[in-house]
Amino acid sequence: MKLRHILVITFAIIVIIPMTLFWIWPYSKALELEVKEVNEKHLVIAKNLSAAFERYYQDVTGIFSIVASQSKKQLESTEFKQLLNSYKFNDIVLINDEGVVQNCLFSTYATCMKNVDNTILTLAKNTVTTGSIEISTVTEDKTMNNGPILLVVKKVNNNILLAYLSTDYIIEMGKRVAFGEKGHAAIVDKAGNVLAHPLDSWIQERKSMIAISPIKKMLAGKTGVDKFYSPALKGDMIAGYTQVPNAKWGVMVPQPIKELENKADAIDQTAIFVMLLGLGLALLITIPVSLILIKPLENLLRAIKLIEQGDSNVNLQWNLSKLIPLELQQLKMSFANMMQNIEKNKKEISKLAYFDATTGLPNRNYFYRLSNKALDKMLKTNQTGALVFIDFDGFKAVNDTYGHRVGDELLFLFGKRLAAFLSFNSDDEQIHSFSECLPLVIPARLGGDEFVILFQDIQNKNEIALILETLFEKLFFKYELHDGVELTVTGSAGIALYPENGQRYDQLMKSADIAMYDAKSAGKNRVKFAKKGA
Repeated sequence: MKLRHILVITFAIIVIIPMTLFWIWPYSKALELEVKEVNEKHLVIAKNLSAAFERYYQDVTGIFSIVASQSKKQLESTEFKQLLNSYKFNDIVLINDEGVVQNCLFSTYATCMKNVDNTILTLAKNTVTTGSIEISTVTEDKTMNNGPILLVVKKVNNNILLAYLSTDYIIEMGKRVAFGEKGHAAIVDKAGNVLAHPLDSWIQERKSMIAISPIKKMLAGKTGVDKFYSPALKGDMIAGYTQVPNAKWGVMVPQPIKELENKADAIDQTAIFVMLLGLGLALLITIPVSLILIKPLENLLRAIKLIEQGDSNVNLQWNLSKLIPLELQQLKMSFANMMQNIEKNKKEISKLAYFDATTGLPNRNYFYRLSNKALDKMLKTNQTGALVFIDFDGFKAVNDTYGHRVGDELLFLFGKRLAAFLSFNSDDEQIHSFSECLPLVIPARLGGDEFVILFQDIQNKNEIALILETLFEKLFFKYELHDGVELTVTGSAGIALYPENGQRYDQLMKSADIAMYDAKSAGKNRVKFAKKGA
């Protein structure tokens, strides 16, 4: 049966049974759609908050790591104090085992503390570990009356470098999330104590939320959506939750289920109104619509079917009658323009999805896909290969000294030299189409100053060592950058051999990463092979 016949019959039937058909669609479907939206929206918000807190955690620990090495003049500089204030540091002191302050490095108060409270000292001792910077659970120094704080600690010889870190930034970020009537964000520390919450009393009490189901799950490193009962809001909630990776904080974005039910009711009522309106309009149009509308739609459907079959050169220049509504004429023109734009921008879309914007090299996700494809091929053909992990030596100092613009330009030029040395062309259609005919060498930028290269069909260690020696000569020398900046940079590299150091992507990446850090530990500006079995 043709569409024009179906349309005539449908308009006749819709006058008789529209309401019957409508009530077959259950209310629960609308609620199901609302819950599905929560799965998508709330979880995205939680993940975005987690990413922001992870950056904050990395910045805080990074700044703290250099405090002990700064001179007194540098610590007392206005710029450094502003930096510490911006990251919500209240005090930074060096204390001995009895909690007596040996050196006051920074304080937002007029006078620095002489010793720390016993509760703070105990928590600092329980938190500190040798060789790393740690952040404690949320606490409070009642002698200072400074509200909830986190302790940032590091072992320095027989003393402890201790910082009071205000939770104001975490609270501010949490309060930015508000939607619906009671949708909000709740952030807890690694023990499940409140860092940020809509109830200020819970923040001040550092209330434990560990008994709540999604809190348990996200502190266990899980990410997802869960339903639970909220003692704070006294109702059932649904929440997206995740964990801040290194800080081990939990991020939860809940909303009362009642709000979703109310929205489902509103959708139900709106649907009834729309149905009644459609019923009235249906009585006004039958045969004329089929005569006016169907012909151009049939032409458009014919063109779509040809496109589905892979014919992108479809003729869309068929003429329309002047009686055809303007919307259908515009639809035909818009469809034609859309097809032209899709063909025109296909390569650009591919670059945005799969390639790093700064260097033009494949990004982390696309390199993962390309590498797995290449590893499968090497396994089938019994080839050997190598994964090389390259990291700049002291790249952070470039950004800190010259700014991110110079740092980005350095990365761009490095990527350009790397691609030229490897004869890698990101415009190659084989790369964009993810075909079987992948290049033998695939470089990529993982992020920051980390680059990787997958070599296929490598015969032995000597071959890859010789390639890396030549590559370092071509890449690590003088760079002329913005504003006349000239830099001579070096890098360290780790090499993982396939299949000796692993047959899967994750195994090879881990082995190459460890080998790269071995190279840095050995004095930087050198190459190290992954140890067998590593």
